[in-house]
Amino acid sequence: MGNPIITVDRLGKKYLLSHQRREPYIALRDVMVEKAKTLGRYFVRPFSNTSSPDRGTALEEFWALRDVSFEVNPGDRVGIIGRNGAGKSTLLKILSRITEPTEGRVRLRGRVASLLEVGTGFHPELTGRENIFLNGAIMGMTRREVQAKFDRIVDFAEIERFIDTPIKFYSSGMQMRLGFSVAAHTDPDILLIDEILAVGDASFQAKCLNKLAELKEQDKTIILVSHNLTNITEHSRTVAWLDQGAVRLIGEPETVVNAYLEHVTAGMAAAAAGSGLTPDAGRMISILNVATSSAGELPRTAFDRGDTVLVDITYSAATSVPGAVFGVSIQDVHGYPLGGVVTDPDSIKIAAPVERAVLRLTLDPLLFNRGTYTLSVHVQDPRLKKYYDMRRRAARITVDGHRASGRDSTGYIHYPHQWEQLR
Repeated sequence: MGNPIITVDRLGKKYLLSHQRREPYIALRDVMVEKAKTLGRYFVRPFSNTSSPDRGTALEEFWALRDVSFEVNPGDRVGIIGRNGAGKSTLLKILSRITEPTEGRVRLRGRVASLLEVGTGFHPELTGRENIFLNGAIMGMTRREVQAKFDRIVDFAEIERFIDTPIKFYSSGMQMRLGFSVAAHTDPDILLIDEILAVGDASFQAKCLNKLAELKEQDKTIILVSHNLTNITEHSRTVAWLDQGAVRLIGEPETVVNAYLEHVTAGMAAAAAGSGLTPDAGRMISILNVATSSAGELPRTAFDRGDTVLVDITYSAATSVPGAVFGVSIQDVHGYPLGGVVTDPDSIKIAAPVERAVLRLTLDPLLFNRGTYTLSVHVQDPRLKKYYDMRRRAARITVDGHRASGRDSTGYIHYPHQWEQLR
């Protein structure tokens, strides 16, 4: 395989967090007296330029990354996953040479192109044209190289009309399109991408994916950070899971992603167990509990695609609420909404006070691809735009079966289907 194109050796990045200490209440007269004393000292003593540290501020060490080591071979594609604050973006900034590490070292061989947050490498007062040359120079391109690729960069970014307009007047989507276009056309040996595939409209995302496929065919080295685990498994040969600034696991995409999902869902289960859902005496309706079970009414949270899922919502009502509507919404493991269902107020009614009642939702068949999903439950009056109660992530289910990027379907939802060639 030869020498690695990226070597990360015991990398660490430390920040100092400032915390303001709470000061006791001081009356205005005390402040005025102290200012008068200070003013008097100013006139009777020579001026001094030394300043004492702010006693009201405390500093705390925070390690965004600590003892991170790995190697990437030429042509490899590495996905990086983890919760918010795990250190993913910090790692990419160090690899991009935007941020200096506190300890350890990084070695990169070849030209590096990076696409991080909106506006990185752009000057807001310069035009799109000027920023293309500036950004290209930052990424190691000569002026002649930029000139040769200028038309292709502008055409890909779809900003011809605004090329001579200052970047500060661009929308975030326009800036991101231009940034991706410049990065993709620098002919990089290493491409660092942070959540770019989640930005832009459908047509531009398709162009990004096509360009990514083109770079993959050229055996370019790609480091991709994303919360979209489907993108990670589709575009990575290796996945690294960062947890609290350290590499928790690195290996095959499916193995690492599954371990990460198990960790996330275990944390959610612990949080749900400690939430202590209890009725609120001040509410007209209170959601007491949300539980899932199998078709045989056995408590269950793990299912296969196509199974029957029973969702039982236990609630209490202090009075009759004829306009109340229950709703169940479904999210992926990171909280992105995937749709939901609501009750029909003409058939499901709360016509009298009830101390404890159960409302059952039957999902049959379960049409989710493999993954972890959470259920949020609410009860409201849609006419009054009033919520009586809401429980976010009140239950969770895991679904086994085909991957979200399987051969016959993509995304979270499986659509029963049949293809037929007519001619």
